[in-house]
Amino acid sequence: MACLASGVTVISTRDAQGAPHGVTVSSFVSLSLDPPLIQWSLRRTAPSYAVFSKARHFAANILAADQEEVSRRFCAPVDRFAALRAATGMADVPLVPGALAWIECERVDEFPGGDHAIFLGRVMRARHRDRPPLVHWRGGYHNIA
Repeated sequence: MACLASGVTVISTRDAQGAPHGVTVSSFVSLSLDPPLIQWSLRRTAPSYAVFSKARHFAANILAADQEEVSRRFCAPVDRFAALRAATGMADVPLVPGALAWIECERVDEFPGGDHAIFLGRVMRARHRDRPPLVHWRGGYHNIA
């Protein structure tokens, strides 16, 4: 699967206590235009799985070409939102600053997918900027601009 180039997305939400959570994913796709639905997946043994499994809302933050450090941060076992001036979107979801696009969603369902969970979200609001994307291919980050 490393032969398939993909965009890089940080999925973000808040837990029941209001703490922000986020994870870098490359398994993010548009599923339907009518109604507007997206899907993404997360390993069920991931530390953040329990948070996303209970979350009612989340945001897909599509990263721009200059955000490789953000992608790496949201893969690491650190305070991922430290020193990140996240904005607040609809339903209080944290939004990654500087992203190429923000897609704010209401979680519709979760399905089993092998060792992953597949999350389905209904798009509540989508915004974008005219910037080149961060691309992941063959284990590395690439700028296609």
